[in-house]
Amino acid sequence: MSAFLDGLLTALQPGNLAALLAGSLLGVFAGAMPGLSSTVGLALVLPVTFALDPTPALLMMVSIYMAAEYGGSITAIAIGVPGSSPALATTFDGYAMTRRGEAGRALGISLFSSMSGGLLGTVLLVLALGPLSRAAIAFGPAEYFGLGVFGLSIVANLVGKDPFKGVVSALLGLLFFVVGLDVLTGAPRLTFGTNALMDGLGLVPMLIGFFAIAEALAAVTGRRRSTPPGGGIAGALPKARELFGLWRTILRGSAIGGLIGAIPGAGATIASIVAWNEERRVSKTPERFGTGVPAGIAAPEAANNSCVGAAMIPLLALGIPGSASAAVLLGGLTVQGVAPGPLLMTERSELVYALYAGFVVAVLLMLAVGRLGIPLWTRVVRLRPSILMPLVVAISLVGTFSLRGNAADAWAALFFGLVGFAMLRGGYPLAPAVLGLILGPMIETNYRRALSLSSGSHSIFLESPISLVLLLLAAVSFAAPAVRGRLISGRTRAAEPGPDTHDNEPLETEPRQNEPRQEEYE
Repeated sequence: MSAFLDGLLTALQPGNLAALLAGSLLGVFAGAMPGLSSTVGLALVLPVTFALDPTPALLMMVSIYMAAEYGGSITAIAIGVPGSSPALATTFDGYAMTRRGEAGRALGISLFSSMSGGLLGTVLLVLALGPLSRAAIAFGPAEYFGLGVFGLSIVANLVGKDPFKGVVSALLGLLFFVVGLDVLTGAPRLTFGTNALMDGLGLVPMLIGFFAIAEALAAVTGRRRSTPPGGGIAGALPKARELFGLWRTILRGSAIGGLIGAIPGAGATIASIVAWNEERRVSKTPERFGTGVPAGIAAPEAANNSCVGAAMIPLLALGIPGSASAAVLLGGLTVQGVAPGPLLMTERSELVYALYAGFVVAVLLMLAVGRLGIPLWTRVVRLRPSILMPLVVAISLVGTFSLRGNAADAWAALFFGLVGFAMLRGGYPLAPAVLGLILGPMIETNYRRALSLSSGSHSIFLESPISLVLLLLAAVSFAAPAVRGRLISGRTRAAEPGPDTHDNEPLETEPRQNEPRQEEYE
């Protein structure tokens, strides 16, 4: 505790505090800007940190990392476009709340959950550095394959009323992943002799195309109703009673984010989707998820911010970055002459405790920046679709192009926009396709590596207790929606034997007018 207080005094020095504040502002912008992310924001500011001392440089980078994870939820809630891939799950319920005029409330829940998850992730970093590092290093190819399959099994809970369409969407995402060079051999696959496809289609163009351009096309063609301009859009944080009712959700999401975030390579995207799925699974009314449930925002936001502190565990203890953003942090530490690893706590303990305290201060600054910015974020949804949607498309394409300076990425985003619009018209969900593209590399690479280690024997996936448990959980996750669907359909036939007049609605992302309000649900 004495060392932590010393670190807190160090973090609150004017120069270090200025670095934390600048990092929070830059992080929120990088997270909210479609096409950017915490990784891109860190990479852009990395040259600036070379001129700083190690402590302010590290504090600026961790504040960018933390604030960017929250910033991704801003556009996810305001316009249905995740600013970064970890905010994908936030769009499911966040944008639904915006479309019924509760953008301010959704942003407040996201901000509070992000702050809580960030603090709990920091506590996890301080208290569980050793044990979780040992657990993370125990993961091999078989365990990573099991984790990827378990993540893909969540597609069964993202398919709406038609599981077949959800599976088709996920397979389409896996097909998009195959385009490009083979992840192990480097052989071109489905490139059709085009050099522009050698690098693959990419996750960022897919996110931009599916959740920005497709939504814009749906809005201008009347497939999406505009957000109500009325009084539901307010800048106030949620009431204390509502926040208290979400504490279990935040704890569960933070625990999931902490455990997955400590595994190198797993990432906040998987953690947020798993947290959303688990919250839906334990809910008494899982069918309401996706229609604007506060728990559907709190769980993924707590998870992806908890991942920030957890991703630092293998980085500080073993020198292994737990995420792409942590890899950029590793580069910044190396340039500053700081070598992460088992000797870091003894050789540079003052820097480590300043980092602990910096996380706490960064979370509080993120709360202040986010709270002051809520009125600004909510103004976005007041714009008419004829004004907002062209801006969304223009900003998204600029962000996509700026990622690598490659015009092919912008063309890929347009391609995915047309594909996403066609999927919306056909009733195919978009999230499973994105999940397939995200998890495809993890599943294929580790499957082939595991078979290489076992000389082609699949028993390696059953001999590992961790892999076996993950595969069993995946089987349960795949089967759960079918069982739940049979139970719900049986109750519906018993209560209301007449035909469902809503089955022919083209889109089901908005709650029906006769459904009870959220206060009644709570």
